[in-house]
Amino acid sequence: MNCPECGAPMIRRRSKFREGYWWGCSNWPDCTVKCAEHPDGSMMSYPATAEVNELRKEAHRLMVEVFGKWESKSAKTAMYDWLKTKTREGHIGKASKEELEKVIKLLKKSL
Repeated sequence: MNCPECGAPMIRRRSKFREGYWWGCSNWPDCTVKCAEHPDGSMMSYPATAEVNELRKEAHRLMVEVFGKWESKSAKTAMYDWLKTKTREGHIGKASKEELEKVIKLLKKSL
């Protein structure tokens, strides 16, 4: 996969602060696009700019406010069912900037 910002290859990197790995643009630190990694080594989300990462954090925060803590299976199911109707892939980490902005607007409206 290539970086959505500059087009350079994304590469797997070992975390200096915790056990595990993450994916970052090969032009790091000049290009700050990054994403987390699943235990199986696959990318947890689509690589994102700092701006998109901030939108993801805000969307997650609002999802908890609207749907409750994710420890509850029913809350998590309701959240993902709702999100599937608002984004292409039904996941914050895979939503585009435009989808995230829309989701945040709708969540704020429902509060």
